Amino acid sequence: MTSRLSSDILSRSYTLSSVSASVPAARIWVRQMLARWKLTQLTEPAELLVSELITNAIKHAKTGGAPITLVLSHVSGTLRLEVHDPDQNGRPIPQQPAADEEVGRGLWIVGTFADRWDVEITEVGKAVWFELDTAGAMA
Repeated sequence: MTSRLSSDILSRSYTLSSVSASVPAARIWVRQMLARWKLTQLTEPAELLVSELITNAIKHAKTGGAPITLVLSHVSGTLRLEVHDPDQNGRPIPQQPAADEEVGRGLWIVGTFADRWDVEITEVGKAVWFELDTAGAMA
């Protein structure tokens, strides 16, 4: 018997610089991947959430200019997006910002719109990820 990767698993990665111009670039890339995978109904929440995570990685992770990597995968009814950065010590903590505060809502937004999210420490840094259920999302 030959082992093979199931054809229903889709996965792509994209490496970005730690600069603000990477936020719109990440949104465009996610939009293109979701169109290619026929998951366009998830475009709006996925773009919003990737914007928040990339912004957090640029602003708060001590990357020393190292790149940020996105990993987007779709398997078994779940879309997962991971944002990898080299900062193992900068575990993001959700804030409860006051209504008049202009910052501090990123992870609150992720927690509100994602079906699941978390942070994992990796051998080379950390990955902040979110998942969106894709049941009924096929375009």
